[in-house]
Amino acid sequence: MKKLKYLLLGIIVFLVPTFVMANEKVTVNIFKSSTCPHCSEALEFFEELQKDNEYSKYFELALFETNGSSDAIIKNIELAEKVSKYFGNEFEGVPLIVIGEQYFEGYISSMDEELKEAIKNAYSNDSYVDIVSEFKNGNIKNSNFGSIMTILIVLVFVGGLGYLVYIGRKNPLVEEVIEKEEKKDSKEEKVETKTKPKKTSTKKKTTTKKTSSIKK
Repeated sequence: MKKLKYLLLGIIVFLVPTFVMANEKVTVNIFKSSTCPHCSEALEFFEELQKDNEYSKYFELALFETNGSSDAIIKNIELAEKVSKYFGNEFEGVPLIVIGEQYFEGYISSMDEELKEAIKNAYSNDSYVDIVSEFKNGNIKNSNFGSIMTILIVLVFVGGLGYLVYIGRKNPLVEEVIEKEEKKDSKEEKVETKTKPKKTSTKKKTTTKKTSSIKK
């Protein structure tokens, strides 16, 4: 009986790390150009990171060349444009790095920690979605992310402004101030009407002398 318990315990101990590390690797998508020095630097950083014992478990690379005129490259450029639009941007250049739902334009070494954090966050996120893969496979047809966000921001702003006006008018002190201002404006209009100068005519009267002729 004791042997059976130890056997079960051993199986559990063996399987727990497997379940903990059961997350699939996330994809680091890089839109690049063979003539772009910053792209080379970004690629070098990620390739070195893949050699790290910890990060090698977290991600894999997917490269999309954008320099050229072949059908495959044109498709890569179109894909980059769709992905950029999804994030509310225009595709303007490379490198373009997309990790899950995080979007990075350009590359400098000061971004290294932010990129590593993005990989970790995507890996530990149960709702991780590879946006680039979704567009590539045709699972996302149209991107209205930027438009939707703009509309939401406008609605929130207008709604908040309307609410503040409504609350303000419910406040007795605010109502009193508004009434005073309205009365003041009304009085000023009346005074202006009363003191308005009368128009004077500039026409001159002309007189005609009648002349009579006496017959002799």
